[in-house]
Amino acid sequence: MELLRASMDPASHQARRRTDSPACQVVLRAAKADLAEGGLENINQLAIGAGVAAAGLTAWLAEQRKTDPAALVDSLDGALGEVGEERGSGVVEMLKALLTGPPGMKAAAELMVRTFREDEEAYYDLVVDLGDYAAACVSMLSSMGASRTEDTLGELEDMLRDFFND
Repeated sequence: MELLRASMDPASHQARRRTDSPACQVVLRAAKADLAEGGLENINQLAIGAGVAAAGLTAWLAEQRKTDPAALVDSLDGALGEVGEERGSGVVEMLKALLTGPPGMKAAAELMVRTFREDEEAYYDLVVDLGDYAAACVSMLSSMGASRTEDTLGELEDMLRDFFND
């Protein structure tokens, strides 16, 4: 939730350097904690939480728009392609995997491992991008009148707690 709240902070999109944004700072703190502990638990928990939140919000947003979540992700993919934006492609790939249900969790995990092995910085960028995407979904749900921001965040917190406790 810390990543999502940081991604919603206007300073995340006004920072002169990406690493100065509050969302990047959350990811960097997790990575530094993992480095000190000799593991990857903090950053992986952050990535998984951001991915699950993004997938849940995508499904909710699709329901509000009376469309299929996969169609919503396809439209996002198309929009990114039209503007030549590559940074969101990992988010799209992750969402496509997660929205397929339980088999998608394995595919999402494989994407995360592959991204980390190929380019650690790209992995951290993916985590930040997932947080940014989830924050945008929260804002859209609020602007549509579907749910107030704090209500959405409360529901997400409950969903993630259930997810990690199962």
